[in-house]
Amino acid sequence: MDDYADQLNSNRLYDNSFDYNQELYYVPPEFQDCPKEYRPETDYQYLTCVVPSDEDRCELLKELHLVKDFRTYFLAVIPLILSIITSLLNIAFVILAIYVLDRRKVGRSSKKLYAFLLSRSISTIIVQLLFYVVLIVWKTGGFHYSSATIFLLVASLSYLTMTGTYLAMTSLLYMAVSRPLWYRTNVTLVKCSLVIMMIWVISIGFSVCVGLFGATLFYHNTSPIACSFQDCQKPLALAIVIILSICYISVIALYISMFTRIRWRHRRRRSMENIHIEVVRKASEMRNEKALYKLSLNIGTFVVSKMPILVVSIVALANLEHLSSLGDDKKSPCKTYLHGSLYFQVELLASIAAIIWLIGMIADPIVNAICDPHMLKMLIHLKNRVGNFFAQLCHKGRSAVNTCEPNYATEEESSE
Repeated sequence: MDDYADQLNSNRLYDNSFDYNQELYYVPPEFQDCPKEYRPETDYQYLTCVVPSDEDRCELLKELHLVKDFRTYFLAVIPLILSIITSLLNIAFVILAIYVLDRRKVGRSSKKLYAFLLSRSISTIIVQLLFYVVLIVWKTGGFHYSSATIFLLVASLSYLTMTGTYLAMTSLLYMAVSRPLWYRTNVTLVKCSLVIMMIWVISIGFSVCVGLFGATLFYHNTSPIACSFQDCQKPLALAIVIILSICYISVIALYISMFTRIRWRHRRRRSMENIHIEVVRKASEMRNEKALYKLSLNIGTFVVSKMPILVVSIVALANLEHLSSLGDDKKSPCKTYLHGSLYFQVELLASIAAIIWLIGMIADPIVNAICDPHMLKMLIHLKNRVGNFFAQLCHKGRSAVNTCEPNYATEEESSE
């Protein structure tokens, strides 16, 4: 193999363009049928791979290049860009929420809601930091058991903390509408903080288990945890899919139930004919409608962004035995070359889930900031201040330009 690499380097012609062409590079006999597909810098290591008789070397090479090109853009570049945008927006949301709580008179009910919103944004920021760790580990040492563990932990942590937050927010809104006096006296900020801590503890514990045991599906030969397919991997994958499905359906079912009951209460209260009660009822219904509208946008974001994770989990479960073959042997260039199509299936599912997941986390702080009246006022105020700053800057710039312009009329009069 080393002798062939030396021969390849000695026969290689270089110019300013980097083109994989048969005229510029020596193409070995194994890949004579696809000279344009052959990339000498990396593909020489696949020459000694034992290819089954029903497989074509060129087709395997094309599938492998498709995987590598797809991985570069859809598992690295695009998710990284979206992740940076997600982090910046959620950091800005946290700063804005803390500023609103500190500078504006916010009611106790709003403070309880802000506690859950801050928890959700902090969860997103932590998840993004772990996502950067996955990318760094992947680019420096490849995708191994440790990086797969972190990747699964990140996805599970984001999913569960978001699920717990929406379940709590939906329950709080229903209690505030249906039992307002009980809500004001019994639902305190301290109790909400305890619920948030419980959500985090459960989410972290479950996510760690998912990461440690779920990564054995792809790297069971190099995993420090013994987890056979029939006794461990298959039951674990089934349990994970069931739990994720229950969480997903619970959020939607609870919201639909709450929405239906609130609508029913409004119709029931409309039968009252007392004028004073009618005025109070309309004001209360308007507040409830605004809260329902905001929660509807949040639930919609959750449904869209978390559905790919659930779909990927179900597809992985359906093809579990096929996917588990990726961990049968030690990772090597030949294994990657021979299983290119299988790697592409896995990475296609992962990239779709990651991109839609990140888009959902980008939309989440935007929706919450626009729907919150306190934050919306702050954003409008900030926009006006920035606009005034640039207007003053442009005015000063124009004044400086006018001052520096020569006065031709004065010069002509003095010359006369």
